[in-house]
Amino acid sequence: MKLKFVTGAFGIIAASAFAVAYAGSPADYFNKIDADASGMITQAEFVAHKTEGGKYTAEQASEKFAKLAGDDGQLSLAEFEAAMAAHKSKDGKHKKDRSS
Repeated sequence: MKLKFVTGAFGIIAASAFAVAYAGSPADYFNKIDADASGMITQAEFVAHKTEGGKYTAEQASEKFAKLAGDDGQLSLAEFEAAMAAHKSKDGKHKKDRSS
């Protein structure tokens, strides 16, 4: 029997992957991505971080960033934490496909 998990629209950082990949708080994770410590995550910083392990292409990471960033084209800590909380609240709503 195969289990397949379908994620929600957020898709940038799965809550479980976040917990495994980075055991700190959302603010700590934000600071890890914010390479220049400006207090804002730019598209370049986000793409560099998401493509680092080869899991995402630059195009995929850019699309994810566009969904999260405010009108100013940057991601603030408040926006980041809100996105994490929204994703975490949807985490329990994952559908399981039990097809073989």
